[in-house]
Amino acid sequence: MKGRILAILMLCLMLGACSEEAKEPVSSRPADIPPPNVEFTGKTPEDAVKNVIVRYNQLLVYGYERMNMNPLQEVASVRLAEKAYYHMAAIGEGGVRMTSRLTKMNFTDVSFPKAGRAVVKTRELWDFAYNDISTGAKREEARDVAHLMEYTLENQNGRWLLIEITTGSEEKPRQAVEPRRFDGDRHAVSSPPVAHR
Repeated sequence: MKGRILAILMLCLMLGACSEEAKEPVSSRPADIPPPNVEFTGKTPEDAVKNVIVRYNQLLVYGYERMNMNPLQEVASVRLAEKAYYHMAAIGEGGVRMTSRLTKMNFTDVSFPKAGRAVVKTRELWDFAYNDISTGAKREEARDVAHLMEYTLENQNGRWLLIEITTGSEEKPRQAVEPRRFDGDRHAVSSPPVAHR
């Protein structure tokens, strides 16, 4: 009897070990988060900071669509990710989800004012829409909304991280944008998908 139990336990352990070996490696990234989109393949600091900005915008689009800004912490400070969360939550309070698409980005200036600090300026064109959360019906849409952005990055232990973002339009100068209280103005065209920056 003891021999049979021991044989069964050994067989279970062997089968368990085989099934563990057959499994694919577990990734720390949820399957639905897009993989990094590396556009600038050079090894210069300029290319590195540009890639962080491209990735930030990719994760920002993802965050608004799925109403989850946690992935932004891959390339942005907790404070910036929280700003995005507050903006997304305010929009959600109105019963809508914002979808957005960056249609064009021009890097207009990249500078390194001091060691471990970078400032990058861009001109970006965005399309965005507000969709009803429960039905998915589009409530409002805007196309080719231009924004002048200024990204400040800091090199923390060899990794560039966004620490501050200011935004402006071609009509208004760039200004820092703090989290806003939701006043029901989610339909304002001046509140683009990047307004939380």
